Formats: sequence, structure tokens, C-alpha cells
Amino acid sequence: MNRAVIDSTALIYLTHLDLTLKLSQFFDVVLVPRIVEEEVCRKHRFRYRLRSFYGSGVFEKCKTSNEWNRRLLEHDEAIDPGEAEALTQAQEQDIPVFIGDEKAARKIARKMGKKSVGTAAILSKLYIQGLAGDPRQLVRQLRRSNLNCRITDKIVEEALKRAGEPIF
Repeated sequence: MNRAVIDSTALIYLTHLDLTLKLSQFFDVVLVPRIVEEEVCRKHRFRYRLRSFYGSGVFEKCKTSNEWNRRLLEHDEAIDPGEAEALTQAQEQDIPVFIGDEKAARKIARKMGKKSVGTAAILSKLYIQGLAGDPRQLVRQLRRSNLNCRITDKIVEEALKRAGEPIF
């Protein structure tokens, strides 16, 4: 079973682009940590969308997390609570893939032996499969949408070059 855990930023971006459910092309299950759920529902008010994601069978709530380990990651690595909880759960539940965009969190995921996949990589993989538009245009759309998107053109180009590589 191909499983992943997702961070707030990637969830927000993919939802904004209406591509969230397309993650089923790569994963059987995508876990949404409790703190990530709280962040996206509080900041972006899409609890109804989240319910429909859970109803799809691809997304699942994930509430088990060692709070001590999460806080250590937050403090020692200076990452946000949602990222810290997603990484903690990936480690605790042996989830092989972390979906997130922040450089520090992705680096920690790799140190933990997890595959780290960002929004640009997901968009690029969907594009080469004919399931999404050009990632360059999609990222420009995210930048214009007041979501504080910091995905650079260089990141998108690198993701397009690696789009043919398997996630697992």
C-alpha cells in the first residue's frame, strides 16, 4: 500500500487548484495530521472540502502522534507544528512519503529516510500523465491567489525534469 502524509501548504495549494483528489494516482492513502487539519480549517475555512476528501477513501485523519517528538522537532529544527506533526507521524507509522514544500521539513524527512515530495513535483507528475495543466502556469496561478506561494520557477523546472521518476 502506497501511503503518504501531507502538510498544510501542499494541501492548501492542491485544493486551490482543485487537484487534491488526483493524489490517488500515486497514493492509496494520504494521512492528514490533526494539526494540519486544524491549520487548514482555521486559516482557509475548507472543513467541508476536507470532509469530502475523507469521504473519497483516499484521505484519512491521523490523530496518533507523540507530542514530545513533535515539540522536539518544532524547537530543535525550527519548523511549524503541522510539519513537525506530519514528520513525527511519518516516522511513527512508517509512512514512506512526506508531501510538503518547506525546505527545512523536506530535509528532515530525507534524514528520517522518507521520500520528500513537493507541490511542484506533484503538479509535474500530474502534467506528464495528462491530468493537470502546465505546472508553470499552475504555480503562477498560486502566486497570484494570495496564498503566499514561494515555489520558484527554478523549482518547477527541476520538478519537470524529474517528473518521469517514480515516487516510490
